[in-house]
Amino acid sequence: MYTSTKYFHEIGPCAYRNHNSDSDCYLLHGYCRSFRFVFGAQCLDKQGFVVDFGALKQVKQQLQAWFDHTVILQADDPLVPLFRTLEKKGFMNLQTFPLISSEGLAEYCALYVNEQISMATSNRAYVISCEHIEAEKNTAIFTIPRGLDKTEFNSSLEDLIEYAKELEQANVGIRLDG
Repeated sequence: MYTSTKYFHEIGPCAYRNHNSDSDCYLLHGYCRSFRFVFGAQCLDKQGFVVDFGALKQVKQQLQAWFDHTVILQADDPLVPLFRTLEKKGFMNLQTFPLISSEGLAEYCALYVNEQISMATSNRAYVISCEHIEAEKNTAIFTIPRGLDKTEFNSSLEDLIEYAKELEQANVGIRLDG
């Protein structure tokens, strides 16, 4: 098997909070996030590449849309309605995810990029893992399981997107004034 890596260094400043945190992470704070993807293939393309990095412009654009000058919240955060109001008034660009931890973001991005790479290479290449680098001292890696029965691993990007929408929708109508 061949492998290669692509590192997207400091995508952009991104504020977030983890409303489930028992530490100070429940407070709004920020990081300039980076991502490292490991790609795999059994055979190389006609150029001799696992993945043509020049073809990853859409991936970089999507990462920037999610993490450059944005506020990211877990979709079930009770403050999502308030932040959506602020977004509608032009004060921020809000992105929600099913799981806001580094591990959850690594999984989400791994599944997204895997879909993009699989389509671009007619299933020749794939994502082995995604490392989400929240800060130099804090990283998490999600490795996509290979060769498992579908009943053992049911997570897909579509499932995660739908789950995030359901969580955020459940917050509609929650009163924030007590």
